[in-house]
Amino acid sequence: MTTTVPASVPAPGTIRRATPAQNLITLALGWWLTTGIFVDGWAHNRYGESLETFFTPWHALFYSGFLAVAAWVLWLGAQGWRTGRRGFAAFPEGYHIAALGVPIFGIGGIGDLIWHTVFGIEVGIEALLSPTHLLLFAGAASILAAPLVSAWRTPTSRAAPAGVAWPAVLSATALLSFVSFMHMYLWGLLSAPQGLGYVQTRGELGSILVTALILAAPVLLLLRRFRLPFGAVTLMYGLNTVLMALMLVPGEWRVPLLMLAAGLVVDALLLLLNPSPARPWALRAFAFLLPLAVWVPYLGLLVALRLSNLSLELWLGVAVMAGLGGVGLSALVVPPPVPSEGHPS
Repeated sequence: MTTTVPASVPAPGTIRRATPAQNLITLALGWWLTTGIFVDGWAHNRYGESLETFFTPWHALFYSGFLAVAAWVLWLGAQGWRTGRRGFAAFPEGYHIAALGVPIFGIGGIGDLIWHTVFGIEVGIEALLSPTHLLLFAGAASILAAPLVSAWRTPTSRAAPAGVAWPAVLSATALLSFVSFMHMYLWGLLSAPQGLGYVQTRGELGSILVTALILAAPVLLLLRRFRLPFGAVTLMYGLNTVLMALMLVPGEWRVPLLMLAAGLVVDALLLLLNPSPARPWALRAFAFLLPLAVWVPYLGLLVALRLSNLSLELWLGVAVMAGLGGVGLSALVVPPPVPSEGHPS
C-alpha cells in the first residue's frame, strides 16, 4: 500500500529559494533599518549629551525598520512552516542567517533599553562599542546579509542575471555601510590628515589603512562569486560615502563626488582586467589597483588644496600600502591552490 504525500508538503531534500522579488523586499526593509541607524548616528553627533532618553524619533526610525524587516523574515518562515518545513528549512535558502539575526537584534534592543535606563545615554565612541550596541550590530548585519547569501547560493554561473547579482550588490552595500558606521571613529575618509606630529600622523595613517581594507573587502568578496555588473562599485562606494558624509559632515559634497568617480574607475578596471578566481593574476592586480583608485586622488587632492601637509612620501606611500593590503585580502578571499599530498618514490 502506498502513501500519497500531499502536494503542499515539499519532497525531502528540496531547497526553498527566495524569489528576486522577495530579496528586493528584504533589501527595501533592510535599507529602512540602515537609514535609521545613520539618522540616529547623526542625532548623537549633533546633540551629544542632550539625548537623555531612549525614546527619541531617531530610535523610532531605527527600531521601526527592524520591526518591519523582522516581521517580513518571520512571515517568510511561516510560509515555509505551513508547507511542512521545520527549523531553518522553513526559511528560504540563505535566510537562516536572518532567522538568527532577528532574536540577536531583539535581545540587543531590550538590553539597550535597560542599559540606557540604568547607565544613561552613551556619548562618543562609547555609543559604538557598548555591548548592547554590538549585539544590535551583529543582529542587523545578519539580517542584511540574507539577500547576499541567498544570491550566493543560487545555482547560476558567475555571470549571474541581474535579478541575482544586483540584490547581492545591494546587500553587500548595506553591510559595508553598517561596518562603516561602526568604525566611524577610524574612518579615514571625510577627514584631512595633517601630519602635525608623530603620534597624530601615525593614528591618521592607520585609520586610512583600516578604511581601505573595509572598502576593498566587499568588492573582492563579491568577485569570488559574481561577475559584477557595470556600476556596482560606483553605487556601493557612492551610496556608502553619501551616508557617511550626511552623518559626519553634513553639506560635504566633494568627497562623495570623488568616491563616485573612483567607483567609475574601479568599474572600468573590472571591464579591462576581468578579475576572477579563474584568473588569479588579474584578480591580484585588480586588488592592488582598487585601493589606489580611492586613495591616490583623495590624498593627492587634499595636499593640492592645502588641506593636508603630508609629504609626498607619506601620502603616496600609504596609498601603496593600502594597495598591498588589497592584495593580502585577495589572497584570503581567493587563496592560492594547495598542492595535493604526494608520496615519496
